[in-house]
Amino acid sequence: MTVLINVVLPVFLVAGVAALAQRWLHLETRTLSRAVFYIFGPALVFDSLLTTAVSAADMGRIGLTVLAATAILWLLGIVVARLLRLERPTEAAFLTAILLANTGNYGLSVNLFAFGEVGLAWAAVYFTVGSVVTSGLGVYLSAAGRAPASLALRRVFTVPFLYAALFGLAFNLAGWQLAEPVGKALHLLGQASVPVMLAVLGLNLVATFRGETNGVHWPALAALTAMRLILAPLLTWAVAGALGLSGLALDVTVVESAMPTAVMT
Repeated sequence: MTVLINVVLPVFLVAGVAALAQRWLHLETRTLSRAVFYIFGPALVFDSLLTTAVSAADMGRIGLTVLAATAILWLLGIVVARLLRLERPTEAAFLTAILLANTGNYGLSVNLFAFGEVGLAWAAVYFTVGSVVTSGLGVYLSAAGRAPASLALRRVFTVPFLYAALFGLAFNLAGWQLAEPVGKALHLLGQASVPVMLAVLGLNLVATFRGETNGVHWPALAALTAMRLILAPLLTWAVAGALGLSGLALDVTVVESAMPTAVMT
């Protein structure tokens, strides 16, 4: 109960403020989502990789964990989708909802409240690697559900998280530093991402509760919920343990992998 009150409740309080404000302010969810996707989120990824003290070996272990767990979950999702006989666009949505966890607005906040600044640093590494993998994969799956595979692959390279991660990692490993005004500006943009992400979470919850449920594919929804919230953290725990992650790094990695579907999906 203490964990729920001190760790999870603050996240929903911030999201709840946005949800309540939506009744009078009528905020544009798409605009805020695009701001996070193209501005605030990439700034957080770059700043986290630039300033983190996590070693390259630890980053590699987390990266391999994300890749392996995502690949296994993807294959299992395809099997389940075929068993459910989902049409191609529905299958794409099904797989995207399974693979894109809310490691940003929800995961970063939960790990910060649970483990402090050290936990946030580990979570930022997971978020960075996971953002590159799942954002690219999410764009591919979403586009592949409606477009040729070649177009879907090209759209992967329009994901800003990819370039933010590559440049952040390059600066970190090379020991380069940004000019102080630029560094402070990027840090401010990155810090803005978490509250804006939580606001988007609240706005999406409002839209969800207002939406119709007549067209919901309930078997698929039940399957993806179980795979996202139960199977994903179990897979991650097994893979991370096999790769040598332990202690706080393992705890944060499993918590990040246990997040529900991302609001960006």
